[in-house]
Amino acid sequence: MNLLRFLLPLLAGGVCAWWIDHSTAARGLLPPGFAATAPSGHSRRITAMALLGLFLWMGVFAVVGQVGLPSGIDEIDFENLSPLRLFATHAVLLVVLASWLSLGYWHCGHDAGTLVPGQLGLRTRTGQSLPREIGLGLGAGVLLWAGVLAAVLIAALVVGAASGFENLPTEEPKMILWIGGLPVLLRLMVSLSAGVVEEIFFRGFLMPRAGLVTSNVLFVLAHMTYGQPFLLLGVALLSVAFSYLTLWRGNIWPAIAAHFLFDAIQLLLVVPAATGAT
Repeated sequence: MNLLRFLLPLLAGGVCAWWIDHSTAARGLLPPGFAATAPSGHSRRITAMALLGLFLWMGVFAVVGQVGLPSGIDEIDFENLSPLRLFATHAVLLVVLASWLSLGYWHCGHDAGTLVPGQLGLRTRTGQSLPREIGLGLGAGVLLWAGVLAAVLIAALVVGAASGFENLPTEEPKMILWIGGLPVLLRLMVSLSAGVVEEIFFRGFLMPRAGLVTSNVLFVLAHMTYGQPFLLLGVALLSVAFSYLTLWRGNIWPAIAAHFLFDAIQLLLVVPAATGAT
């Protein structure tokens, strides 16, 4: 059983990476470095696919594979846990993205300085300004926070009325509570890291290549560590909202700003207020 819980997520990561690669080619977005006619094109493509599969295994499907097992959260020594651990997954993700882009475009006659922003949804359309896009995102973040909170509360009331309010989860995930007790600057950095890195990957890189459904499903699965269905409902609603915000504006800056603001409100205000921390 333990071997299966290791192998199945690994297999799922590989299959998903293959699907993303296949979808990228079908949408005409395959980098020139992956073409069969390019020098080492086949090797580059396989390497890039393997790196993506390994990340999906570690960052997404390994978490899903732990569903149903006793939680190991109680074994974590939060008092001695380094806050730098919070940025480890994001750092690995940036390395994977940089490697994928390098394998796909390096020595292919492209200027990385002008190429990368467009490949990751960071280039604004003609007539758009970066400050305005960020401002729209911050405004959307406030509306999304209120809307998602209301939707989750309504869902909890409906489920509670149907099955009994005593059966509803009442505890915040211990990891979230720990983050909520960190210094303010660290909480801001965590919020900014999540907004920038996760939106670059899921909305900027993944959504154009794998589609809206796949990118949103993977985003929700990556947050399975929350463990509570109502929190996952909120994550799903936010993911869809960020996706359509990106489609509307044609760049990911509003989604980055909205994601950052939502997380910042939660970590700076909501969680500390709920726990009595400052």
